[in-house]
Amino acid sequence: MTKKNQKTIGILGGMGPEATARFFELIVKNTYVKKDQDHLKIIVLSFPQIPDRTRAILYGGENPGPYLIKALRVLEKAGAELVAIPCLTAHYYFPELRKKTRLKIISLLEETALHIKSNFPQVKKVGLLATEGTIATGIFQKALARKKIEVLIPPSADQTKIMEAIYGEKGIKAGFRGRGPAGVLRMVADGLQKKGAEVIIAGCTEIPLALKQKNLELPLIDPLIVAARALIKKAGAQVRESPIA
Repeated sequence: MTKKNQKTIGILGGMGPEATARFFELIVKNTYVKKDQDHLKIIVLSFPQIPDRTRAILYGGENPGPYLIKALRVLEKAGAELVAIPCLTAHYYFPELRKKTRLKIISLLEETALHIKSNFPQVKKVGLLATEGTIATGIFQKALARKKIEVLIPPSADQTKIMEAIYGEKGIKAGFRGRGPAGVLRMVADGLQKKGAEVIIAGCTEIPLALKQKNLELPLIDPLIVAARALIKKAGAQVRESPIA
C-alpha cells in the first residue's frame, strides 16, 4: 500500500484515558519512519464518560453500548477507516458494534490469539489477568479456544485482589503503579504459572501500566503492543523490526 492509500486510524478510547494515551504512543513508537510526515494519520477520541463495562455486564449498570456506537459515529465523521478500542472488556460488545458501523474494527482479542499462536506455537496454556467482566464473558477463552489454547483464570480470591489492584483507591485507575498493584499482579501471575501457564496475558489494558516483563519469569503478552503493530500493518505502514513498549 502506498502512502497515498494508507488508511486513517481511529482510536475509541477513554476506558481509561492512560491506556488510550499509551496505545497512541505505541502506534507512534512502533511505526518505522524517517520523518514526521511518514507517520500514519490517527484520530483519538477519549470518551471517559462511557459507563463502566464490568459494572454493566455483571451488576446491571448502565449499558455502554449506545455510548460506544455514538463514539464510532464521531470517528466515522472525522474520517477514520480502521478503528481499535483499547479496552478489552469493551470487546464483549463487538458483535453489536460491528453491525452499527461501516468502519473496520480491529479486535485486540483476535490479534492476541493470532500473535500467541504465531510466536509461541508450543504454548497450550496461558494465564489470564483481567477484570471480572472480561473473565465472566469468556471472550478471551473463546478467542484462544479457536487456536486450541486453554486459558487459566485466577481463583476467586485472587480475582478480587486483581480488581482492587485495578479499581481500588490505591489502584491503577487511580494513578498508582508502584509496588502495591504490581506486587498483587505478580503474585497472581506466579500462581497461574504454578498451575501450568506458559505465558501470561495482560488482559486489561491498565495492567501493563504497573506490571512489566521484568516482574515475571514467563513471557508477558500485552494486547496493546500486539494490536498497535497489527494496526500499523493493516493501515499500510511499516512496523519497526522489534516491538517497542
